[in-house]
Amino acid sequence: MFWRAKPTIDKDDEGWQLEAWGWLLENLGGVEGLKSYPALKPSQADFPPSGKKQIAHAEFVFEQVASRLNVDPGDFELALQDEDVDPIVGPLAIVANVPNTPLGTYQLDGNHKHIITVNPSSLKDLEQLIATIAHEICHPILLTFPEAPPGGAEAEEYATDLAMAFFGFGVFGGNSAFVHNQFNDNATGTQGWSISRSGYLTQNEWGYALALRHLLTQAPEESWLEYLVEGPMINFQKNLKYLRKNMDIVEDLRQRFS
Repeated sequence: MFWRAKPTIDKDDEGWQLEAWGWLLENLGGVEGLKSYPALKPSQADFPPSGKKQIAHAEFVFEQVASRLNVDPGDFELALQDEDVDPIVGPLAIVANVPNTPLGTYQLDGNHKHIITVNPSSLKDLEQLIATIAHEICHPILLTFPEAPPGGAEAEEYATDLAMAFFGFGVFGGNSAFVHNQFNDNATGTQGWSISRSGYLTQNEWGYALALRHLLTQAPEESWLEYLVEGPMINFQKNLKYLRKNMDIVEDLRQRFS
């Protein structure tokens, strides 16, 4: 018996993604607009090191991301959030109920200035910092659309993640969706594993988004694939196999938005 190719997301989530892709394509120049944004990689070729620290480093990265998204950095104000509270105060002492600070925030102030903040913890991880900044810059871009995303206001953050895939930041979003790291703190004598998530789409959803984008752009097997971590890579490959066997899904979007 042969196994049928299946997506890594359920029918409801697939239906929403296809609607959301249509919404993005309609408002961002269709398939040709999509092709104008290359798939970006966490490499020095695409994002050279800043050689700076703290806010100067964040501002350097911000300007690089903004240029990729064709927005004027001068329309934005970037600030660092306060440092997170460290819950570990000793080998046997952990502070309970420490609030979780977001990696990034976006707001529009009364003077029509776009305010973006980033968590200082993200400065240690360039890939995560790029993902965070790209997500927050996508907010004001999507707010220019005449209609809300499919699903309304409740789906806004998910649509913002999907916009990252549209603009070529899918590797950054997919890799940051679920991170599993070993840690060893000699100062406190603690060790173990840490799990972190950023963004709103799951690795399964990123895998579908990346596969659909890949086929819509009709790109060759691109070098960005080598930068995907195992989870999103497996999901990408499964969804690519599924969509290649169901190219009517891709062709429907391409014909409607060409």
